[in-house]
Amino acid sequence: MSEEIDLGQLRGDQPLKPEATDTIGLSDVAARVAQALADLRTDASLVIGLEGRWGSGKSSLLARIEKALDELRPTRPHSIVHFRPWLVGNRDALVAALFEDLGAAIARIEAEGGNTTRVTITQAKRAAKAVRKFAAALGRAGGAVELAGDASAVVVVKWVGKGLKTLGEWLGREPELASLDVLKKNLIGALTVLDHRIIVTIDDIDRLEPAEILEVLRLVRSVGDLPNVLYVLCYDSEILAQGIKHAAAADDGRAYLEKIVQLTIPVPQPETFQLRQWFEDELAQFARPRDELVADRLKMVIDQEGGRRLTTPRAVVRALDTLRFLWPTIEKAGADLADLVWLQLIKDGNPRLYRWIEQYCATAAELSLGTARVDDAERTTMLAELLDVAGEGLFVPLLYRHYFAEQLAGLDLQYKEGGAPFALFANVSERQRNQAIADRRLASPDHYRLYFALAVPSHALKQADFDAFWTASRDSATAVVQVLINLYTPKPPRGLSKVDILLERVRGTDFADLEPVQCTNVLLGFAEGLDRLYQIRPFDRFWATGPWDRAERLVPPLLARLDEADHAATVDAMFAKGAAVSWLTMLFRHETFAHGRAGDRPKSESERYFSSAQLDRVSATMLARYRDMSFDAVITAISPIDILYGWLQGGDADGVKAFIATGIDDDMKFLQLLMALRSTATTSEGSYKTLKMINVASLFDFSGVETRLTELAGDASKPELANLAKTVLEAISNGKDF
Repeated sequence: MSEEIDLGQLRGDQPLKPEATDTIGLSDVAARVAQALADLRTDASLVIGLEGRWGSGKSSLLARIEKALDELRPTRPHSIVHFRPWLVGNRDALVAALFEDLGAAIARIEAEGGNTTRVTITQAKRAAKAVRKFAAALGRAGGAVELAGDASAVVVVKWVGKGLKTLGEWLGREPELASLDVLKKNLIGALTVLDHRIIVTIDDIDRLEPAEILEVLRLVRSVGDLPNVLYVLCYDSEILAQGIKHAAAADDGRAYLEKIVQLTIPVPQPETFQLRQWFEDELAQFARPRDELVADRLKMVIDQEGGRRLTTPRAVVRALDTLRFLWPTIEKAGADLADLVWLQLIKDGNPRLYRWIEQYCATAAELSLGTARVDDAERTTMLAELLDVAGEGLFVPLLYRHYFAEQLAGLDLQYKEGGAPFALFANVSERQRNQAIADRRLASPDHYRLYFALAVPSHALKQADFDAFWTASRDSATAVVQVLINLYTPKPPRGLSKVDILLERVRGTDFADLEPVQCTNVLLGFAEGLDRLYQIRPFDRFWATGPWDRAERLVPPLLARLDEADHAATVDAMFAKGAAVSWLTMLFRHETFAHGRAGDRPKSESERYFSSAQLDRVSATMLARYRDMSFDAVITAISPIDILYGWLQGGDADGVKAFIATGIDDDMKFLQLLMALRSTATTSEGSYKTLKMINVASLFDFSGVETRLTELAGDASKPELANLAKTVLEAISNGKDF
């Protein structure tokens, strides 16, 4: 359901509109409360508490109560004052602000003269005048007056830390005390005669600072203690009690609150199934599962995770707002709706668990790509972190454990009573991994970041890239090479290229689905283009997860799809025509060792790529290619030492020695050869280039080499040769130490 995001549909923390569909049964409650307020047989002031924890729907219920009261006005006259104390910038002005709102409400009674009797209009005018005079007197007193419950006891509170003062002390003139007292008596009398109920609603008191909470409650208890004035306060009693305890230094904040609030109405807790149904119904308005399998998993997510996370109306609204915002964007990337809903429910309900899942997915992706290792100690640590962030009891139900494990790659459910609930980073079959990738699941190493960062991982293949490779494999080896180059050329932000990802994914392919021509073209493409990848951007050829090694691991399954004739023809063509001489040499040397023609530990027949007869033909082909290479071509190759040893181990020791001997008469070529024959030794202190006689003795006579190098290093007339000679001498010295 791709469409622009309608930000007007996002609710944020706004209460549900009274006209909105009532999904959790607030309307009936609101109607009964409104009826009780309108029918209340008293002209005394009354303070009613609408209690509920944050997110329980207090504001939404209050909005519906106000709407229900409006509907009752024709038969039960009353006025509603929406007093919002947090909008008053100066807390000392709370009293003035309240009476300004009261005056406005009474003025509206007067303005509705067409609907009232002349007597009522007159009474309203008197009440409005009394309110204005009283408010003006309070203003002259600095907007900081607290009046006790009866008019005979009048005191003043300087709200900001100056304690109590009598009105006479505050004004410095005794007559003002009587004047304010008289004004309040006049106001009380006017409101009593008016006989028109004024209902003051104050929402979200629990969001104020503790000192501000105390101010508002004092205001309601004292200055607001007026006849025919009812107060409806919305708050979380636990938070309010804590705020009172902190601000008033009271031993029992709840007892303090009970002295102010005469009766309480708890906000009814919706049934959990109502909240889940509400969530499911609204989700269906803007997001649809792509198939029945996803729909079934989504139902399970809403049941299992929603049953734990959707505990209040606010939780439902927050989750829906997040999904409304995210889904239109990542739906286009093929994200799985059930996975997204699961993750967002956890994020809203337990942010620490969400972050653990993010870390787990990242590590699992690296394991899948072969770029990371996780030992037992790390598994133990991460499992302990999971149990800590999940909270006590989350994984006790076996059904929930099973459902939770299904969401993440390699999270194995454990059944041993009293043992760990999961084993982390277990092996994931190639079938499971490829299915997760195809479905763009959270468990996909290519797509997990889509759910956390609204984008696929920077190293991930797009489906179009993967499709292009298989299309090229049906076309030609040249087309395969071009796809590899296109994917490899952009430098990745990390060491892993898109070619690495591609080859890893190909390894997980069901090769039985490939046509023989595809296998042939891929193999010929490797033989043609893998050296070019290294030339575009060098990589570590000695690391077991580079493009060369990944391609080599694909050789046996690709060859296995060919019949005997195609098998032989493809291998012959690879080694006879492929331009990737260095990669082919690596393959060639693997086989010479595998067949026992070099080294002393031949591999089993199942580990060999070619038959003995094929290796004979490959050896002849490669030796011929080596003999045709110039000295410059060898020493400037990607890996000269591999070519020379391939030549040697292929059975032409005399030929390679003669080749070297004819080239090293020239000092520059001599030094270039020795530079190429160096290897790398890595220690705890760093990496060093080394040149050991034992490693090159089989290629040429090493005697006299150090003497010749020393002479070249000391020849100041040839600085370039001297510097190279010094570098080689340093490598020889390192070779003796490492």
